[in-house]
Amino acid sequence: MKPHELPYEPIPPKNKHPLYAVIALVVAIALFVLSVEGYFWLIRPEPGLVPALADIQSFLPQNPGQPFLFYKPDDVRRMVADTQDAIKLVANFIAAQSCSKADSVCQSKALFYFVRDNIQYVADAQFHDRLENPLITLKTGGADCEDMAVLLGALEKAIGNDARLVFIPGHAYIQVRVPDYRNKWYSLEVTCKTCKWNQVPDENALQKKTFEEL
Repeated sequence: MKPHELPYEPIPPKNKHPLYAVIALVVAIALFVLSVEGYFWLIRPEPGLVPALADIQSFLPQNPGQPFLFYKPDDVRRMVADTQDAIKLVANFIAAQSCSKADSVCQSKALFYFVRDNIQYVADAQFHDRLENPLITLKTGGADCEDMAVLLGALEKAIGNDARLVFIPGHAYIQVRVPDYRNKWYSLEVTCKTCKWNQVPDENALQKKTFEEL
């Protein structure tokens, strides 16, 4: 043995705690799920350039039907059903022009942004609240909160989403449920020009609500 040279002693391997293996497995599974399902659940594409009101006028019928009905729940559903063929053409055009891929959330957002950015709020006369035909709303570009919500609800239903009206004191907006995107309702407030998809002003979110499905 050379001076000052210590004998070689192998270092015994450390015993790893089984918990580390479990954590590593969970992380690996999570990364795999994110890589495969991330597009569908977390990384939804945003709409591109959403069409303007003038772009959809050619899809609207010359005779859109009865312009107004006094509001009753059955009136809403009947008017949405009566206008569904023309509304479907409009919804398809907006969705296809706005989203490069057939993504249901992207298409729902496109319809929301279309109504939010193209339809102006115009109040009904006092004590004369009535439901406006959604095709006429598209022709005139103006409506009150209930009519804007009905229009968006009709467009959302036309691409396969569930829709319901949300009523709070003095106001109404829409909620949608996208069948292949988590099983929950998302609030769409088109009278709020700065609100994004699934975003409502705090004063509305805290109000007592009633619902009416379309």
